[in-house]
Amino acid sequence: MTAGTLGFIFKDWIKNQATNGFQAFIVHYREDPDRQNLIDWIQEQWLECCGIEGPKDWDMNVYFNCSSVDVGSREACGVPFSCCKPQPNEVIKNKQCGYDVRKQDYTGDKSTVIYEKGCLRAGEEWIEANLVPVAGVSVGVAVLQILGICFAQNLRADIFAQKAKWH
Repeated sequence: MTAGTLGFIFKDWIKNQATNGFQAFIVHYREDPDRQNLIDWIQEQWLECCGIEGPKDWDMNVYFNCSSVDVGSREACGVPFSCCKPQPNEVIKNKQCGYDVRKQDYTGDKSTVIYEKGCLRAGEEWIEANLVPVAGVSVGVAVLQILGICFAQNLRADIFAQKAKWH
């Protein structure tokens, strides 16, 4: 209950921290495999989203920045494969599906190829949709902890009672 209250009170701070953290992950996407795997999991399997506010956020990464075309980056003006929607009858995921999708002259329909919703909004929607189960689990854990405290206190009292009989 306390966590829920604090979450409500500090909602903007939490949102700001999540945004800053995700920004850092985007900037260093190719530099740290663990961060890369975490972002790929969030975007592809958990929230089905792309970037913080949307695919344009990938411009913060040196590899996906549109100015990287000048230095020959194949990923320039694109997004990671984890932003791509699964295609029908796709057995093996196309790791190049996000190439060029942010270019001005992109001819395909972006909305059928990549997720256009940002992960911040998708995360908020996930929390809203799963608030009752998360709160239920939290309350259940709190009740178990309180029961444990009560039983420990009972045991302590019994130990003191037994010690008093012998002294």
